[in-house]
Amino acid sequence: MNNSKYLLLIIIFSCSNTKKIDLNSDLFSAKSSESYLQASGEDLYISWTEQRLDSNYLYNSRFNGKSWGKKELITKGKDWFVNWADFPSISHNNISNTFFSFNLQKSSEETFSYDVNYFFKAKEWVDMKKIHSDNTFTEHGFVSVTPYGEGFIASWLDGRNTVPSSNGHGKGAMTLRSAEIDKEGKIINERLVDNMVCDCCQTSMTVAGGIPLLVYRDRSPEETRDIYLSRYVNSQWTEPISIHDDGWVINGCPVNGPNIDSFEDRVVVSWFSASNGIPKVNLKFSSDKGQSFGRKIMVDNIDNKPMGRVDIEFINKDEIIVSWLSVVDGEGKLLMRKINSMGTLGEIHTITEVSTERSTGFPQIEKWQDNIFLSWTDISGGDKRVKTSMIPLSAL
Repeated sequence: MNNSKYLLLIIIFSCSNTKKIDLNSDLFSAKSSESYLQASGEDLYISWTEQRLDSNYLYNSRFNGKSWGKKELITKGKDWFVNWADFPSISHNNISNTFFSFNLQKSSEETFSYDVNYFFKAKEWVDMKKIHSDNTFTEHGFVSVTPYGEGFIASWLDGRNTVPSSNGHGKGAMTLRSAEIDKEGKIINERLVDNMVCDCCQTSMTVAGGIPLLVYRDRSPEETRDIYLSRYVNSQWTEPISIHDDGWVINGCPVNGPNIDSFEDRVVVSWFSASNGIPKVNLKFSSDKGQSFGRKIMVDNIDNKPMGRVDIEFINKDEIIVSWLSVVDGEGKLLMRKINSMGTLGEIHTITEVSTERSTGFPQIEKWQDNIFLSWTDISGGDKRVKTSMIPLSAL
């Protein structure tokens, strides 16, 4: 993964036209970052990392209805791969009341040589070691995970084929792989999804009508990097299909993956593209568990100079909220918009100003009860620190 390809972002929160409620920040210490939100049934969870001296810590907390609850340690250690774009998350299965999380552990002295070590909790957190079966000193990251049955299904970018071949033909491509995790935390299936994908774009997963769906940025031999989808049917991934043929040819990873969400059988996918030199944020709806998609809806185009970094949430069966980053009147903004499945576009709301440093990472949104929750990394005080807020759906 080439750091020079990363888009650089920082958020300084100043909500100008929405009713924002700031949540308790004393939970998150200085040098906290890489937050992730997950709503699970009646509960809302957040995970984040902290750095102290030469050690890293992964924490989580549950929202108690008014503020975040106690701070729980998932794991701690040294020699982690900590990255603003590739970071841990948490997932809760409310059927089995189990949890899944992970960290990225350096596997050699090479910069981009690290493993995905996963952790499982029934009563307490247990280190389950690597989620992938190979032992190559290559990249393994950009994990997506979602509850599935009584366990979980996870995917990750896997660099096992990027090791130079013995016949001198050079390195292979980054692959996309997955694993099912049962209610005891054990891997029961590991599968190849795609044998050539973009090297460092986020992946995203959801389950629609009992079918896991996985979206990601593909990569062709001609360096076309459009968004593809595969469905997990009968414990096998279907042949990936293009969400839309943008035809974005770029000789390098844009670090700008898609996002997917579902409501029963309905699915929505949002993504960023700069095909033909025009930056834009798009989305598509599906009403049949992702077997087919409707027309492309442009969320934001060159008028606002969108930068991507999308997140998307169903708020009911017919409406979604999408968030993304844009440059408006010369200043960076985190924007939100409500859109219904018929393509009716709501007002664009400015949520926060942004500058161009990468320490902010990727802002998160999650719908819980009658609010949209947000988390981001703030560095306005000189140190990185996770902050969270919520916005009533009625304000959007």
